[in-house]
Amino acid sequence: MKWWANGLLLLATLIYIAGQVFDVRWVSTFAEAAMVGAIADWFAVTALFHHPLGLRFIPHTAIIPRNRERIAVGISQFIESNFLTPAAVVQRIRDFRPARTLYGWLLRLENAEAVATYATRFVSYVLGALDDERARRFLQEAVARRLRQADIAGAAAQLLDILTENQRHHALLDAALGALDDLLAREDTQAYIAGEVAKAAPLLKRFSDLFQLNLDERAALKIVELAVQKISQVRQDRGHELRQRFDAYVSAFIEKLKSDDALRDKVHRLRDEALASEALGRYTGGLWDELRAWLAADLDRSPASLHQRVTAMLEALGSTLRADREMQAWIDEQILRAAPALVEEHRAKIGRFIEDQVRGWQESRLVAELERHIGSDLQYIRINGTLVGGLTGLAIAALTELSRRA
Repeated sequence: MKWWANGLLLLATLIYIAGQVFDVRWVSTFAEAAMVGAIADWFAVTALFHHPLGLRFIPHTAIIPRNRERIAVGISQFIESNFLTPAAVVQRIRDFRPARTLYGWLLRLENAEAVATYATRFVSYVLGALDDERARRFLQEAVARRLRQADIAGAAAQLLDILTENQRHHALLDAALGALDDLLAREDTQAYIAGEVAKAAPLLKRFSDLFQLNLDERAALKIVELAVQKISQVRQDRGHELRQRFDAYVSAFIEKLKSDDALRDKVHRLRDEALASEALGRYTGGLWDELRAWLAADLDRSPASLHQRVTAMLEALGSTLRADREMQAWIDEQILRAAPALVEEHRAKIGRFIEDQVRGWQESRLVAELERHIGSDLQYIRINGTLVGGLTGLAIAALTELSRRA
């Protein structure tokens, strides 16, 4: 485009010379005005990026390099205000439909296989890295150090507080009572109890043998019957005395975990003894070795085995998500709900990043980038200036001539 613009200037110059030589007034006038327009617009376009002819004393030239700071701020603010607004981002995400895009991406075999490949490589790398004794010792010491500093008693109390809030722990009690009820209803359980009753009451056994009575079985059945009745009462009566005792015991235990220094010291002493135990260390080390050996053997036995399982899992996830409209709606809702806050939190950071990047560019790079993107279009200014300047000069000359004759 520079060649075109410079060529028109050169052509206008040649036409002007020819007009002067052959004394063609109107042609000379047109060419003269065209040269003025071409040179003026060359100066204007050049002044945006450089000092024309390298003359730095001419004011308001090299406008872009001189105003790099202002340009950086302006670009960043423009992007923040027009592209990174919560409304614009949320609308873009809504049009994007994340859940549909996700399951569509997962259902493409090449994508699932790519993720599976990365997962397999990651597992292989981790196995190799953690096989080093230094890494294992560091991890064990780091975990043990954190556990020694942890308030196990306080954490247990907080956990029990959560578990017992709104009488959630009664669900566990009901499950235990139900299991005990089913256990006592079994014939083998009743036979076992009968045998234990006979062992614990030899006089009753001798008396039943002497008179050929089956008193031990009757006693066992009676015990079972009473136990079942008691369990049924506790299960049906939410305000039963045994439930109240259970609540009181749990509450007292939680309070002791919070405030009883003796109990807290005992819990922490057990923690420290467990961490210092060589047997526990050998046990956990053995578990880790077995897990690592199992994973390594799986990879060695069939390198594609883990890869195939991960691929199948991702494809199954995509198929399940595609069939579940409610889950798709839930995913989209959660992303759309979280997006505005994330945009507000990070858009200023993105703007500052863009601003810093532009500020960090050297003048030559900034000018080169802008010229590369808009320089060709700016050359049209020079081309149009040449033609418009020539036509304007010709029109002015004609109007001048008409006014003289009038």
